[in-house]
Amino acid sequence: MSAIEVWLDIVVPVLVTGLLARALWAAVAVEASARWLLAAPAPAHRPADRDGQAPWLVVLLPMLREQTVAAESIAAFTGLDYPAGRAAVVAITTEREHTAHARHRRRLPELAALPTLTAAELRGLFPASRCRPVAETVKAAPRSERLVVLTKLFDAEPSTADIVTTLTAGRPEGLPLVHLHQPDVGGRKPGQLNFALDRLPDVLGPLGWREDAHARDTFVLVYDADAVPDRATLIAFADAVAEHHSSTGRMPALIQQQRLPLLARRPFPRGLAGLLLTGEWIYQLRRSLGIELARVRLHQWLTRSRVPEPARMWLRPMVYAVGCGMAVHLPALRRLSGFPEPMEDLGTGHRLSLLGADLAPSAALVLDEPYTDTTGVTNLHALAFTASARPDRHARAIAHLPGGLSRPARYALILREWADQSAWLLGAPLLAVVVAGAWWAGPLWAGLAVVAVLLHGPVTTARLLTLAPVLHRRVTPPATIGSPPCSAAARPITLVAASPLQPFVRLAGPWRLIWAKTTGRRLGFGKTER
Repeated sequence: MSAIEVWLDIVVPVLVTGLLARALWAAVAVEASARWLLAAPAPAHRPADRDGQAPWLVVLLPMLREQTVAAESIAAFTGLDYPAGRAAVVAITTEREHTAHARHRRRLPELAALPTLTAAELRGLFPASRCRPVAETVKAAPRSERLVVLTKLFDAEPSTADIVTTLTAGRPEGLPLVHLHQPDVGGRKPGQLNFALDRLPDVLGPLGWREDAHARDTFVLVYDADAVPDRATLIAFADAVAEHHSSTGRMPALIQQQRLPLLARRPFPRGLAGLLLTGEWIYQLRRSLGIELARVRLHQWLTRSRVPEPARMWLRPMVYAVGCGMAVHLPALRRLSGFPEPMEDLGTGHRLSLLGADLAPSAALVLDEPYTDTTGVTNLHALAFTASARPDRHARAIAHLPGGLSRPARYALILREWADQSAWLLGAPLLAVVVAGAWWAGPLWAGLAVVAVLLHGPVTTARLLTLAPVLHRRVTPPATIGSPPCSAAARPITLVAASPLQPFVRLAGPWRLIWAKTTGRRLGFGKTER
């Protein structure tokens, strides 16, 4: 057979079949996950813990340049329903913010001298939502006074630590609030979380908690500072712990609350960038339902099923934990030596998956913001690729720990993850070539290719646009905050039509990272601000 015959008679049919299978799985997983969330009964209200059986829960809120959302975030999480004396909220600020503030202040003369100051130039100097108003104010000032105006605005901006200190002194009602301030020791979000982990006795000790006596009943919850949780979030975690323990006799190592990017604090920009970011919002919603939640549920089903181990080995997924709604059992965290850099969630999910740990989903939901600038999306994808592309490193990090998986089962997970990352990097361009040339393989394969593209893109996108407001209404926020706005597409028909192109957008971050490493440049990602 010639190379062309091999391509048309073997490669194209195999890849078209694979694309169709993947599209079917994505559509079914999204629908099944959405139905499971919408059908789940609301957790019962528990005003008190008379029997002392509720798990100890500590909510960690790492904050870096979160001035615009700090007050609302603290009000939301301290307002969650849970038995008094069994949970606390920890706001973790960092001296890195003050160090960066001093460094950025030296740039003000250069920025004030720019002919046209844009919001992008102020990124990192002010909270993301403040960059545009500040730029407009400075541009409106006479040129000779721009530096004075910019400096005054810069110096007047309170730090996140200042705001949290004021809120802590105000002693808000509800769950206890503890403020921890991390020294400037480098690192990212995992460093702030591990700083709090080392101080758990200071956080929970005033409630009567002791690690030697209560660690087995303690879970550490991780959230983004811009999140809005359902008011029954903590009760749902307690219910998930009780249900899993009664079914298996074991405590789950991780419980994942489902994060939905439906919180519309800021609108998507106009033009092509807005279309791409709206498409990314829908893609993130599809990932949340069809990959993140679906994998946790599949993992839990396999753990409880009597499926033979050889079959389980190939069906078992690599679970992607998400650092907005992730509850980790404290003994499991201690065994892992804390949260891994550079992403605490993907690294924790990979390591617990490779250990064969028990994982469980929570039926409660948490809202967070979609990305509304392209730099944030690119940084997110590059960081996610960095954390996921080397599962062998995660395997080596936990090789000394006892686990429930055999060596072949671990190798199977590593191979699956490498296949996923390869599909991320190469799948979209390769499948585009296959779909474009499917007609020459025969009308049957051309028709199947069209069906796969429609199902993977427009059909699933249209369904997600319908599900978004329904899922948003499923979240009842704490009484301490108002009703959160819901994200929506300004041009739904255009978004549905452009959906097959969205996988190409997700290539920018990983390939930018690979190019920087190949050319010997150091790529600094900074904070992946929404």
